[in-house]
Amino acid sequence: MLIRPAEESFRKGIVAFQQGRGLEALALFEAAVVIEKRLGADTPQARYLSFYGLCLGIEARQIAEGIRHCRNALSLEFYNADLCWNLGRLLVQAGERAEAHEIFEKGLRLQPAHPGILREQRRMGVRRRPTVQFLPRHNTVNVILGRMTYSAGEPGREREPIRIP
Repeated sequence: MLIRPAEESFRKGIVAFQQGRGLEALALFEAAVVIEKRLGADTPQARYLSFYGLCLGIEARQIAEGIRHCRNALSLEFYNADLCWNLGRLLVQAGERAEAHEIFEKGLRLQPAHPGILREQRRMGVRRRPTVQFLPRHNTVNVILGRMTYSAGEPGREREPIRIP
């Protein structure tokens, strides 16, 4: 059920968010959620919840609460790549890069050419393989060798011979 005043508030929120007016967008998304609830909707539309959660995390710095709203939205519409994108962006902000990567991959399975998700993945970069592949990534040997090979391979930086004391 589409409730016109809630939809108007949501659309204005999208415009405000795209123009960098995050606090205004947060208020408009919150208004869309509240209007839907007041006018009888059992649950607000998933996209309203998702964008409200995104703005709540980014603008109000309430990342955990924002993630909760985004997860809730994604459980309502698990087939919506935009909702994956919003949740993934908040997970990156929260430092949950591995989970964000999984969510972005899910979004790309739903919509393979989603420009927002592709842009976020480029920003995240690609992780290199562990130096010693049969050891776990967090193993001390892999961490030390990885740091040495990474710094040795940086452009503009002279390679130093690896010295074993």
